Amino acid sequence: MSTAMLVYLAGEEDDWLDEILDRFQEVRAMVPGAKTFRLLQEERQSLGLERMVLVVNAAYEQEECRQFLRLVQEDEQFASDPLYLVGLKEGEQDSWKQAYPQAKIVVITGFAVEFDYDAVLSQMASDLEGSR
Repeated sequence: MSTAMLVYLAGEEDDWLDEILDRFQEVRAMVPGAKTFRLLQEERQSLGLERMVLVVNAAYEQEECRQFLRLVQEDEQFASDPLYLVGLKEGEQDSWKQAYPQAKIVVITGFAVEFDYDAVLSQMASDLEGSR
């Protein structure tokens, strides 16, 4: 049994979810918020998960994303997990990076079909395996 889990958090389905589902066999997709955070805490405990790779699509429901991320930062175990912020527009990344310095922020510039999702997904896979 794996001791790690990839969790995708977004307000709605999008290209990132499609790409992640194509790459990873097991993905937990949820809507970010306080209730979700509590559920993930319980799941981490009951499954004995050592690590969660958190991918938050901040393009939707930004206040809920920020609320979720505040809880992540306040929790010692979650704060050390790999964190990716995706879905941000060019120019938004600076304020998010300032608020969440541990996050890997991915901004797609240009056309999404030209973006190298594979490079980012490979990094997520490496984080999932524990190679930080």
